[in-house]
Amino acid sequence: MAEVQAILASDNVWRTHGDRIVAVAPDAERVVYEGADPLPADVLAGVDVAFFSSDVWPERTRGIALSIMNTPSLKWLHSFSAGVDSPFFVQQMERGVVLTNSSGATASPIAQTAILYMLALSRDLRGWMRSQDRSEWSMHPIEELDGARLAVIGMGPIGTEIARLGVALGMSVEAVRRTPTGDEPCATFSFSALPDVLGRADWVAVALPLADETRRLFDSAAFMRMKKGARFINVGRGELVDETALVDALRSGHLAGAGLDVFEVEPLPGESPLWAMDNVIVSPHNSGSSPKSAERATDIFVENLGRWVRDEPLRNAVGA
Repeated sequence: MAEVQAILASDNVWRTHGDRIVAVAPDAERVVYEGADPLPADVLAGVDVAFFSSDVWPERTRGIALSIMNTPSLKWLHSFSAGVDSPFFVQQMERGVVLTNSSGATASPIAQTAILYMLALSRDLRGWMRSQDRSEWSMHPIEELDGARLAVIGMGPIGTEIARLGVALGMSVEAVRRTPTGDEPCATFSFSALPDVLGRADWVAVALPLADETRRLFDSAAFMRMKKGARFINVGRGELVDETALVDALRSGHLAGAGLDVFEVEPLPGESPLWAMDNVIVSPHNSGSSPKSAERATDIFVENLGRWVRDEPLRNAVGA
């Protein structure tokens, strides 16, 4: 059994899930992060476990991040997010902190958002809404998703759920991942097949993590491999895409549209041409921000806390 000295978590987590946490680690001290400022050093001295929960993001992120960075005895950090490519997380791992994430917690709402983009773009939902604003009875043609070719790039929990929903909608789905396992819900290929898969797709949905080999994977060459009139969805990371190349492909008409929840710079700068494009849907990196996602992330933390106390392997350990 491993002893837990003190657990750092937000005021909201302690209020809503404190009883569950105490039941798992009854002797641990509660260290409550409230407000938006970093906690003082004397409060943080004994903290060895920390939970970076979704309720502090983004308004209170700086304060809790600085608190975690100033925690000298930290042994394990759990994050509500699946992506842990931020330098902050890298720094924690470099100083020997065990890092776990909440991979899978947001898969359902993010995948549903990707399907929303497809439905909205295939029906020019923005055109309908503009007509409604003008009280204008204006019809326009729509496209069906049935039979359309969907390429899902990245088959973690989010990509797998996008593929599953695409199959349910009658789409012809292919996927690309680093190492196909054979139990995916669609035909799945390794990255060597990416150019061919892109060339066949009517829709490309990206759900990749950010890594050195995936940074700006979608550049001018990648967009030109896609067929004319294809549409592009990104719910992975903004840095996966060369945004200038994406804008060029949209302006030229080579791509017919895009649904984007993530961007190279966030918040998306006001001068970005993406804001004004009629064939682009912009959402502010919150496609997974549902109450159920937060609950699932906390469930993973509490489960892992039990594993930590029992000295068992942790779920979603990064780099394990």
